[in-house]
Amino acid sequence: MIAIIDLNDVALSLWYHDETLHSPGYVFFDGGNYRFGTPAMRTSRRTPKAVNTRFWSQLNTQPLAPVLGTARHTADLAHSHLAELHSTGGKPEHVMLAAPGSMSREQLSLLLGIVEHLPFAVSGLIHRSGALACASGLERGFHIELQLHQTLITSFEIREGLVHALTSQSLPGQGLLAIQDRLATSISALFVNQTRFDPLRSADTEQALYDALPALLSDLQKHSEAHLAIAGYEARVTRDDLSLAGKALAKQLAPLLPDDWPVLLEAPLGLLPGFDLQRDTHGISADAMVSVVLEQLSTLEQAPNALTLQRQFAPAAAPVVRPAVQTAITVDSAQDDGVIDVAKPARRPTHFLDGHIARPLKHGTELNGGAILGFDGDTLTLSGTVPADFLVNGAPAHPGQVLTPGDTLTDALGLRALLICVDG
Repeated sequence: MIAIIDLNDVALSLWYHDETLHSPGYVFFDGGNYRFGTPAMRTSRRTPKAVNTRFWSQLNTQPLAPVLGTARHTADLAHSHLAELHSTGGKPEHVMLAAPGSMSREQLSLLLGIVEHLPFAVSGLIHRSGALACASGLERGFHIELQLHQTLITSFEIREGLVHALTSQSLPGQGLLAIQDRLATSISALFVNQTRFDPLRSADTEQALYDALPALLSDLQKHSEAHLAIAGYEARVTRDDLSLAGKALAKQLAPLLPDDWPVLLEAPLGLLPGFDLQRDTHGISADAMVSVVLEQLSTLEQAPNALTLQRQFAPAAAPVVRPAVQTAITVDSAQDDGVIDVAKPARRPTHFLDGHIARPLKHGTELNGGAILGFDGDTLTLSGTVPADFLVNGAPAHPGQVLTPGDTLTDALGLRALLICVDG
């Protein structure tokens, strides 16, 4: 069976058989290894200098600046990200690539050069906006795609019986990361006003706040207000409190949508309070590309030596357009009492990876230099004498620090431990 890889950097996705894998376009260098996707995303506020989020949007072979490990350029990072996605996603032999309209001709050519050195064959290259427009069943419209560092608007229309992806234009600097920054600033002000606690003053609590945003936005779609708890402090958040970010983005997009055509929205834009384009709006999930590819596989497949970006699709037999409000890509469940509490991880680590061996964690596990791992209720904490060269996710560690699955522990004596959860 063919697999599909979607190259939107908010979350690169792979569909293969009945499994779906999402990996946000983040990479973290822990001093010895690269970590991609969610683990990198969940340390990005604690270790910003060791994280890169632009290697897909700035795909090229220019020397990497700033330097990140041994990678020569962003193409090296993209190669490694695709290799990891392929390996963890079932190692499919044949892959259909879905590229955003923001990728230039040069970047597409470089992408095809990159995949020549990966252990799978590319069976086709499709325009992701065209595929989603096809799946929507709309005769014409604008597809609005949120990327990490920009918002992309692509027009589409049925011409001579085929859905055509037309021109794309971008709104630079107005991507998911900028939206998250505005939301975090607003939420931080609420914490200060209500509790005198500022979650943005500490890297750990700042990271906790950013990690909580998807669940908070999802909760605010169901209720007019939500409660967020961080480090023992709790703040009340309403939709109106967060509406400025959505209104600002809608205002900037309006001049780029000149015709009275409907709009096709992807998550998580449908979750953003205050985001209203004042026109007919429909929602769609990237999952819809799967049905398009499988339904039209015979016409979408291309020979390896004749790969070009396909912008035309036959209308879908069964459109899957839906209301504009979508489910967030990553949602952590709220507590039963209605409070989204990010002070504690959903699960504490049970093992640490030492090379390729998973070793069980025990209360009082002593590491090099006197640092001790211990259980405190549902959390794993660091205690004892913590040497200056002992790092968590590339940043200096401290006694009392809570450790979560995905954290990396390193020191000058050669420790390289990845904290994980093992079921059973």
